[in-house]
Amino acid sequence: MAHPGGRPTKYRPEYCDMIIDFFSRPPQRVEYKRTYNPDGSIRSEEPIILGNIYPTYEAFAHSIGVDRGTLEDWSDRHEEFNRAYTRAREIQLNILHINGLGGQYNSQYAQFVAKNCHGYKDKTDVSVEQSGPFEVKITVD
Repeated sequence: MAHPGGRPTKYRPEYCDMIIDFFSRPPQRVEYKRTYNPDGSIRSEEPIILGNIYPTYEAFAHSIGVDRGTLEDWSDRHEEFNRAYTRAREIQLNILHINGLGGQYNSQYAQFVAKNCHGYKDKTDVSVEQSGPFEVKITVD
């Protein structure tokens, strides 16, 4: 059966599980800084918590031979992929929270990603108390 209007899609239902697996990596790993005795035995071990690489849609798309726009298109066209895509986003945000709050990611990077990729914004509360009428004059030179 011919595909109407262009190339056949590269979409496969197994991509739903693959995207979840790709994003479902541990947020952190522990490595050890070791100090050794002259005889080669370990004198001390200090655990160091490191943030794992932040999973991105671009990296997943590359791993299956498409681009990010294709993932977005599949999300619009395939309900099951949309659910997986949304779940991957939630997992990604959790990784950002854990490593951002734990200091494993640069704080400016974490803030940038939260605002630009996850819809977060700075909250500013403004309150004005007024007991009578007021006038605002704007002068333009």
